Amino acid sequence: RKPVLCSNSSCSMQNDSLCDLTPMAMWVDFFVLLPLMVIDGWLSYHSKTAALLLRVPMTSLFSAYTIYCHGRFGQTVGKRVTGIRVVQIDGGAIGWREAWLRSSVDVGFTVLSMISRFIALLTISSTYYYGVGWTQQAQNLADLEPHWLRWTGLVSQVWIWSEVVVMLFNRRRRALHDFIAGTVVVAVPQTSNVAIPPANQI
Repeated sequence: RKPVLCSNSSCSMQNDSLCDLTPMAMWVDFFVLLPLMVIDGWLSYHSKTAALLLRVPMTSLFSAYTIYCHGRFGQTVGKRVTGIRVVQIDGGAIGWREAWLRSSVDVGFTVLSMISRFIALLTISSTYYYGVGWTQQAQNLADLEPHWLRWTGLVSQVWIWSEVVVMLFNRRRRALHDFIAGTVVVAVPQTSNVAIPPANQI
């Protein structure tokens, strides 16, 4: 299936619908990965060794999932369900380069988060790890994360909201990661013989 080409009037309607479809796709992806996150949470709560062994694969899970699906198919499971796809500005299929660039900032935050949690897990004593509730265990770990990495949570939130703001204020509904990678999210109808608008209409 090819991406949608739309006239200026229909593009406005299509781009507005992307603001609804994109969050829906993210929720679908969340529930796709939820079983693994639940298993990780249960194992990590009961075993600090498991928490250490699972930190790299589980912390990088969402980024790896997103990069693979975009690089291989141009869409995650959520985007496929909601009928949208990531393409290059000229309508061509994206590859691994674009997939990595789209997620590059998220990967950076993921690495910093991973380092921070490793330090906390290696520092915490068994007394403060075991024999406490889920919430208290999480708080005990958070208290042991290095101060020089705690700013990453705030900066990550600023990044997420800046993506939303940028997406709302350009005609193609491109987020910051789309500008970094030279991509755009488009609707993919059941049948279409058209292409997306040229780059000069961004």
